[in-house]
Amino acid sequence: MIRALYLTMNPNRASTTVPTEGWFRLLPARGLKPVLVTREDGSFAEHARAHGIPTYQNDLPMPDRRNPLPFLRALWSLRRIVRRHRIQLIHCNEQDVYPIGQYAARLARVPVVVSVHFTMNRAFCEWAFGGRRQPDRIFFISRGNMETCRPAVEGIIDEGRWRLLYNGLDLEHFVPDAARRASFRRAHGLDGCVVIGVACALRPRKQLEHLIDAAASLAVPDLRVAIAGGPVPGDEAYSEALLEAARRRLGDRLILLGHLHELRDFYNGLDVFINTSQEEACSISVMESLACGCPVLGYPSKSVDDQILPDGGEIVPQDDISALSAALGNWLVSPARLAERRTDARRRAEHMFDIRALALQLWDEYEALA
Repeated sequence: MIRALYLTMNPNRASTTVPTEGWFRLLPARGLKPVLVTREDGSFAEHARAHGIPTYQNDLPMPDRRNPLPFLRALWSLRRIVRRHRIQLIHCNEQDVYPIGQYAARLARVPVVVSVHFTMNRAFCEWAFGGRRQPDRIFFISRGNMETCRPAVEGIIDEGRWRLLYNGLDLEHFVPDAARRASFRRAHGLDGCVVIGVACALRPRKQLEHLIDAAASLAVPDLRVAIAGGPVPGDEAYSEALLEAARRRLGDRLILLGHLHELRDFYNGLDVFINTSQEEACSISVMESLACGCPVLGYPSKSVDDQILPDGGEIVPQDDISALSAALGNWLVSPARLAERRTDARRRAEHMFDIRALALQLWDEYEALA
């Protein structure tokens, strides 16, 4: 049995908590006794409580020499949780909660590990991980994520502590489903159409303008472009301008779906998922699309090429809209070939992102430490 404390800044059942939810579901059978601390109460904490996992809220602040009291209060609260549940290991689910996590681990004299979901710079790594503050393990969620962070981490954290642990997905939940595909396409009047699209937050680094430009340049009969997602706080003006441009360029070929809580119909209904992001550490939407049998075409985006190649789709040079448009045009000329690619996409997901295999990989690391 291993009693592990999980710290997360993410209140939602999405993004960084997707693999964590899988660990909570699968690893108790191996002996995991999880305890959760979230920076903000939300759907992820509600889900954990519903499954009997002790759950707490803590601001998990950064250390601040000019105003140390909030950090010290939060650390003292964590120390009480660690002692109450006799915690044997602390897992920081994102690097931003690591500073307080490593202090709590040092007070309790237990191992501490961290998952890296975003690009880090050298100054942060020197401050967060330098000297005695090294984690016992650092988990990178894709090879691209690891190589992007390498210049920041190398020489600070011993490379013997680095591990590659991909984001994982429940491949019994996300599956190719002909009924969902038919339902989605019927609901949106897409029978007989070729449908490309994306599910993501409408923010500048996703570069959906590239998708709009590429689609507008194609003379493909019955082409439709489906976009699922909404703005994030602070990007409302950008989102409004983006959608107005999309309506102007694409007209009735555009299908705006807004934010969807259930995406399986959407992924199954697409013929091709398009990735135009500047950077992804390990895209959840790309994983979900592949798992539902929808191939992915787009930019490498630091890690997406690692996620989909060689079987799950095609990569074109970063930010090359002409290459994106040309590749897309080649894909869409053959409905039979598109159908073949669906099988390849699912096979890629099974090979890379099965949460059952990845959870066991994590458990082996826990046992080695605790």
